[in-house]
Amino acid sequence: MAAPTQGRCNGARRAGNRNGAGMAVILVIDDDEDVRDVISMTLARAGYEVETAEDGDKGMMAVKGRLGTPFDLVVCDIFMPGKDGIEFLGSLRELYPTLPVIAVTGGFTGVKKPYADSMTAMGAVQSLLKPFTPAELLTAVESALN
Repeated sequence: MAAPTQGRCNGARRAGNRNGAGMAVILVIDDDEDVRDVISMTLARAGYEVETAEDGDKGMMAVKGRLGTPFDLVVCDIFMPGKDGIEFLGSLRELYPTLPVIAVTGGFTGVKKPYADSMTAMGAVQSLLKPFTPAELLTAVESALN
């Protein structure tokens, strides 16, 4: 398994970020590499700095690696091997009780919504059910950051 990766975007400025350089920094956690790449590219093209992780354990490593300069937002899949999205969110809340999280899931037919609702109950600001459009993702991100 690869370590969390980082990608820089085009330098767009976002209000309310905490990295000191004026850019919102978003962590994307998803075990599906294709989904992770599409989300990351969509966010980078919109002007965000993006880091990625392939599961909740790697996501927590990325979060702990930024202690003192936390992410502005986390976009996290729910169903992943190892530490899943619900476990990740529980661990994240111990470190950053108010850090915004958008939960995403493709899940299994019939259980997507209940698990997404569980993430929202645990403090995720929004849930997106896969498949979602880039516009839906960006709307959710803008809403979560403002």
